[in-house]
Amino acid sequence: MIVPHVVNFGLLFGAITSWGILFPFLDSKRGQWYHTDSTTSLNGANGYKIFIGITMIITEGLFNFIKLLSVSSIDYYKKRHENDSGSIKYMLTSPSLNYDDRKRLEVLVGNQIPLFVPVVGYIGCAIICSVSIPWIFHHVTFYHMALLFVILPILTFCNTYGTGLTDWSVAQTYARFLLFIIAALIAKPGAIIASLAVCGVAVASLNVSSQAMQDLKTGYMTLTNPRAVVAGHIYGVLIGSIINPCIFLAFEANAKNSAPIGSKDSEYPCPSASIYRAIGLLGKRGLDQLPDHCITFCLFTFLITLAVETLRLVSQKNDWKLQNFIPCITAIALPYLTGPYYSIDMTLGSVLLIIWGKMNRKNAELLSSAVAAGLICGEGIWALPSSILSIFNVHPPICMKFLASGQVHIVDSFVNTLGTR
Repeated sequence: MIVPHVVNFGLLFGAITSWGILFPFLDSKRGQWYHTDSTTSLNGANGYKIFIGITMIITEGLFNFIKLLSVSSIDYYKKRHENDSGSIKYMLTSPSLNYDDRKRLEVLVGNQIPLFVPVVGYIGCAIICSVSIPWIFHHVTFYHMALLFVILPILTFCNTYGTGLTDWSVAQTYARFLLFIIAALIAKPGAIIASLAVCGVAVASLNVSSQAMQDLKTGYMTLTNPRAVVAGHIYGVLIGSIINPCIFLAFEANAKNSAPIGSKDSEYPCPSASIYRAIGLLGKRGLDQLPDHCITFCLFTFLITLAVETLRLVSQKNDWKLQNFIPCITAIALPYLTGPYYSIDMTLGSVLLIIWGKMNRKNAELLSSAVAAGLICGEGIWALPSSILSIFNVHPPICMKFLASGQVHIVDSFVNTLGTR
């Protein structure tokens, strides 16, 4: 309800084109283009899903990054020569904005963080990590960390941009992409450990930036000073850097000595660890391990994304009505990476908001954000009792799962074997 309709319907379109059209086609090519049945291996069908989705997100993110950089440079040049922020004044005084929106913009724009603060902070963190990480992990060199901190701002912008549009972060996907790239660049003994260490740093950075975007959006709605939001994040990171290792040590102390924490036989397993190691191993062996035609699909996706973004830019420049109907590529890409399940929820929210607006437009504009916030908070609060029930091994009495038509016979054969035992 708080996400634009074009984004929500873009999610639905992405779910239909991926899980309804493209992925069934790729499944039909098993044995011809790839030869593994694993759903997590990058040299199988999952390789197409990950790389096509990442190509769309990174292409759109880079396009908007370059566009934003160009617009900001031109605006900065004009301000230096005209000493006037005309665009901001127009936004604050535009009659199309109501009092609340003008007040929100006034708080947001009037309390901007000076540019040198994040720049100095980023450079400082980069220097600290570039010195400390190679000292902890000897397979990682200073040059690996320097390369990471050169690439990271672009990926962070892309992920934060997508999070701002959809409230959905794909930091893990970007981290897997970096894991693959770093392992491919090193391509020698120790590449997997080095790429996993770099991946951990990338995940932390990407998650912090995407969470900051969500909190700044909340602060915008509640008239919270952006500086207070950023300060809260800094305090949280400092506190977390102390608490998180303590939590890990507590889990490690309670784990069995015969099964290290994170292993599949441990009381606290980490199933994704083997997946990340497999991605690093695949990157070390090179792009030849990717399934057939994967690079071709990525190139085709890159060209389509570039064409759509160019059309959007031209339509906005000429004020065409078409601009309101051009889909968001990042929204289309998310179902490729995370699955289609939440696309229906997001689209249903847009449909309900459209119906509500038809019935009572004023109430819909006034109360839709509150209703959406209540739904989000309700689902988030349920995470606490759900975690408590999981700790005490309390499971629901009924479990339901919907299977694709091609998997029904597998379940039937398994059920039949149960009766013979």
